[in-house]
Amino acid sequence: MQTLQHSVPPDLMVKYKRQTYLLSFPVGILITILFARIVAEKDLQFYVAICMIAELALFIVLLLFVPRSLPFVDLAFYFSYTSYFAILTYANLNFAILDGTFSAHVLGEAVYSLTMWTIVFMVGAYLSLSPMYVKILFGYIFVIVAGMAAQNIWALAAIGKMGIDIFFRWVSPAASMAMAALLIQRMGVLQQKRATTDELTGLLNRHALYRILEREMERSVRYGNPFSIILFDVDHFKKINDTHGHLAGDGVLKNLSELVGRTIRQVDYFGRWGGEEFLLILPGIDGKHAGALAERLCSVVKDHYFEKVENITASFGTAVFRGGCTLEELLHNADSAMYQAKQNGRGQVVERYPS
Repeated sequence: MQTLQHSVPPDLMVKYKRQTYLLSFPVGILITILFARIVAEKDLQFYVAICMIAELALFIVLLLFVPRSLPFVDLAFYFSYTSYFAILTYANLNFAILDGTFSAHVLGEAVYSLTMWTIVFMVGAYLSLSPMYVKILFGYIFVIVAGMAAQNIWALAAIGKMGIDIFFRWVSPAASMAMAALLIQRMGVLQQKRATTDELTGLLNRHALYRILEREMERSVRYGNPFSIILFDVDHFKKINDTHGHLAGDGVLKNLSELVGRTIRQVDYFGRWGGEEFLLILPGIDGKHAGALAERLCSVVKDHYFEKVENITASFGTAVFRGGCTLEELLHNADSAMYQAKQNGRGQVVERYPS
């Protein structure tokens, strides 16, 4: 049984992200211009600042006139600005070594500043980029930091200024970034799970199921593969609550979720549609096989002993997606089939096929 994976942010988040960029990028240009004036005598830092200004200006133009460029802006911004801050830190450390002002304190300030901005980029990238690019960026950051540390330690060792304090100044920020990466990933997983999971049963919730349905419809249209859904409802659930109490009713829903989850395939999606209704999404399954699975589930539910309640039944409605069918029509077909199963006496399956 599958769960919902990390997906594209909703349109509202895209809108807010674009607005945030259009506000923050001009501020970034102003700050970078001031920085360029301060370091005008240091060629490398000056030219890096010019590149940063030009890139931010390009991003602003793209966001204003090419709205679909937002994914490119996301990707380019986080990777290029991680590189810019690393180059500036590298340049500062080398300048300090060359002019004799290098010390553990100077190293600490430079590296901790890089660490702060790197963690900001990590958080922003996690919220903006796909999981694959987030992993690549995190790996890229650690490669850069490790390379800078190795070069700096080698340079200091060559002139006899390497000490344990220098080593510590590199190890501490690296450990901080590693911990931040782990926490960001963990918090993201928990947030995603909370947003897509039904609290009582642990199944996918209605919002997550809608997104999966839309995705499976697009995939079915593109590749011509069928998929079906099964909507089912616990019969006389109100009577169960009234007779045995709501805790017993909750127990039935959780027990039923586990029972069905053990019966379906690993590639199927299973969620709580609402109340005592559940929805199964079956990729690659046509109407005939969906009906057979529904019949099997119907029998499994009838034969299962539920604590306190003993035996229950459920009514099942199946529907198969065909090209040209809308999401509303697909759900209506399954819902009307389930309603017909209840009208026919409950505890049975009714199949619906598109006209």
